Amino acid sequence: MMLRRRHLLATGLAAPLLGGAHAASAQATTLRVTHFGGPYQILSEIAGQPFEAAKGARVAYSVEISPSALTKLQTQKASPPFDVVLFSRAYGLRAMNGGLLHKVSRSDFPEAAHALPDTVPEAGWGAAMMIDSIDMMARRDLVGEPMTSWFDLWRPALRGKVMLPSAVNGATAFGFIACIVHALGDMKSPATANEAFARLKALKPAVRGFYVDPIQPNQMIERGDIAAAPQFAVRVANSARNTPEVVKVTPKEGVLAVPYDLCIPVNSPSIALAKSYIDFLLTKPVQGALAEKLLASPVRTDVTVPPALAPLVTTDPTRLFFQDEEFAAAKQREWLDRYTREVQN
Repeated sequence: MMLRRRHLLATGLAAPLLGGAHAASAQATTLRVTHFGGPYQILSEIAGQPFEAAKGARVAYSVEISPSALTKLQTQKASPPFDVVLFSRAYGLRAMNGGLLHKVSRSDFPEAAHALPDTVPEAGWGAAMMIDSIDMMARRDLVGEPMTSWFDLWRPALRGKVMLPSAVNGATAFGFIACIVHALGDMKSPATANEAFARLKALKPAVRGFYVDPIQPNQMIERGDIAAAPQFAVRVANSARNTPEVVKVTPKEGVLAVPYDLCIPVNSPSIALAKSYIDFLLTKPVQGALAEKLLASPVRTDVTVPPALAPLVTTDPTRLFFQDEEFAAAKQREWLDRYTREVQN
């Protein structure tokens, strides 16, 4: 047997065997990571390249939104095409419940000691890279007195000048409903939900339209066609950068935190390296860069953003509230259907 192996090596016939082993080794040092595309391309510069330099492992990014990434994990569970997946939190929960993710805990990430408690959800489907939120954007030259509360939307002076998300735009619409329910009291109380829907129905005269495309309210507020609209904070911040009259309003009652979670597929061949990558993104320099480049809230409590960006990025954790994702998943269809019937129609 030993003589035969020596003969194969000498004649070169064993090269495919050695080549396969080498390829497997190279593959093991390449971490396949997803992000949402667009502005998230900056991850290569602020996370991928520094991680490669520090760990000696290549990071290969691909663009996937949450629904497409979930579908690929479902159809390729045994051999997932990614080692780290960026999910919005609702999709992380779905993937975990579907047995598609490797369970993690705060102890897997040393840097989590400096992060908000909800950075790593108790169910363990991943760790938040950053936090978006449902805030309000307003034209300060059209709203009069500065807005400070969700209930400022009901001001008589804003009649016909407010835009709300359509139920078709489910993530924004549900997040907006959740903010109003939370502002009134216990999110899990049917009585509080009933009061929220009664108030939303009374808001209809103020509403100019319901947006499906999330770009639409930004375009309209930049032109001065509307005065206010609930919107994701990152989108508000980018309009505020372009149009000085547009401001981000973080209502005093709080805004819904929308974490974007880094998750590890259950059959990834690089679980240890994936955990190291996620922990790297929780470091203070990377969190600071994410806040500055993407204008999202950092998950660390010790990150300071430049003064010029402070009005655009929420860094005060007391202004954010995290919802019970299981409860939200159970209520989403009911609340959106009710919103369609009682508010939109």
